Amino acid sequence: MNKLNFKLLLFFALVATVMSCKKKGCTDPLALNYDSKAEKNENCEYANYTVPSTYAFTDANDSSTVSYGGQTDRMDMLSTIVNYLKTANGTGASGTNAQLDELRLHNMYSNDSYTWDTTYYSESPFDMNNQPTKDLESKTAGSPTIQQKFKDWMTQAANASSMNTNTGYFQDSSGKEWTQLIEKGLMGACFAFQITENYLTDTKIGTGVNNLTPAAGKFYTLMEHHWDEGYGYFTDAIDYPISGTNRFWGKYTNKSYMGDIGENIATAFRTGRAAITASRLAGGNGLDYHADVLAQRDIIKNEVYKMAAGMAIHYLYDTQTQVDGGASQNSINHSMSEAYAFMFGLHTLNGGVWESSIAGMLDAIDLDFEGYTANETAIEADIAAIAALAGITNPSSFQ
Repeated sequence: MNKLNFKLLLFFALVATVMSCKKKGCTDPLALNYDSKAEKNENCEYANYTVPSTYAFTDANDSSTVSYGGQTDRMDMLSTIVNYLKTANGTGASGTNAQLDELRLHNMYSNDSYTWDTTYYSESPFDMNNQPTKDLESKTAGSPTIQQKFKDWMTQAANASSMNTNTGYFQDSSGKEWTQLIEKGLMGACFAFQITENYLTDTKIGTGVNNLTPAAGKFYTLMEHHWDEGYGYFTDAIDYPISGTNRFWGKYTNKSYMGDIGENIATAFRTGRAAITASRLAGGNGLDYHADVLAQRDIIKNEVYKMAAGMAIHYLYDTQTQVDGGASQNSINHSMSEAYAFMFGLHTLNGGVWESSIAGMLDAIDLDFEGYTANETAIEADIAAIAALAGITNPSSFQ
């Protein structure tokens, strides 16, 4: 290597290093050590409470007040559904072309007349038959219409599986992959929806919600519990991202292209919960630091919206990458199905403000799903539109 090439290589390496290093510091204006120049949130300090490094909180008697077992159960239920759906893949996609049962899928979704392996369901109360009592269907988007859409996809998958001989991913005649529609769709329409549109609303954590007296037979107040339930739909680990990165949002926000979104969400959840706990312990009306709680709520909601939009953007880019790389149509459809599913989940968020915009994109894709995958202009336009909705200024960073 000549000296010129070596110097150029060294120069670009230094530039890349500088660009990749974000200034660490506290990005919360409400904190004592707020740093307006910080880009990566870290170690914020507050006047009257400490934010722990893990999601662990106790009452005045040192009893744990954290509880989100029902959310862990729902993650386990979706994992079970997804694993079952994947058996219909061909051998080239780690499946066996198995025939799926429509009633079984519907019963798993509604948790009606299905027997779960309770080895993995130790978090929430069981019924008299030693079965978890939670379900996914009733928590999906607060909408019977959306819930029925997922059941329709399950029915279609079951009906088509009896004739499935494909060696790759199990897809419909248009190219959509049912497993991705259901898994990624529920990540948005159920998990993300419950965080932003339910548990972090004023109905659940507003000033009218009890934060002084523990719920009957519990150590936590209603406000503490509602906040925990929101956290539980993001990850089932108290020490994210050290653990809890193996599935669903905990997994995908840990991807390099997601930047600091996952850590920002986890930090804001811990900070808001610390403020709720400190408010409870301070007595009075249990709302001494409620302004901090609402500030962290707003951070979480904005980051969750970017999280959901970012994943849709990523898989639209990935679809282009698959096409440009000469991948099989089955593989291209796999990526596009993930993009479609994340878009579907996205249209249920932000109070319905995005519904018509995203629905219009999905309708256009439905006209020719495989044709859309080769339409670079359409994909780029949808990436730009989704980024604008979620306030993402650098969509290419999600590639």
